[in-house]
Amino acid sequence: MYTTIIKENFFDNVEDIINISKKLEYYPPKEKDNWPGLRTKSLHETNHDLFCTIVNKVIKNYYINNKYKFNNTCVYFSKIKHGQKGKTHFHYDKNVIIAGVIYLSKGDIESGTTLFNKDKKKHIIVGNEFNSMISYDGKKYHGITNLNSFEERLTLNVFIGDIEILWKNS
Repeated sequence: MYTTIIKENFFDNVEDIINISKKLEYYPPKEKDNWPGLRTKSLHETNHDLFCTIVNKVIKNYYINNKYKFNNTCVYFSKIKHGQKGKTHFHYDKNVIIAGVIYLSKGDIESGTTLFNKDKKKHIIVGNEFNSMISYDGKKYHGITNLNSFEERLTLNVFIGDIEILWKNS
């Protein structure tokens, strides 16, 4: 199980990242999807360098001195407007070992992320702090704390499916 990690000031150039988000096309969820709002295509399709930078920065929080490779991984810009909902509010991420959210709009504790323990009781509530990141075990039950607490929420959502450790450096 992966621990929950919070990093402030995730990007040195956060305004450049937000400008990239404004140039991309956003899509609604398909019938089988369970997420609110709109998302871009995964950045591995539109900005591979940014994709790799983000994924490596998240993984290095868990595997500091290791050489690794990752697969089955996606990173999306996500826009959610006040009150938009998926099929279910709180959920698990299938086939994801590490999930992450990078907050790119101003918010508060209510527009952040709630994680639950194995008994589905609230365990951790993280505020939407501009340019901060939360990463956690993708099997943890989680979701946006309150879908009605913001006008528009811009995030980068990270879903890492596989990490293979090639060698460990102690």
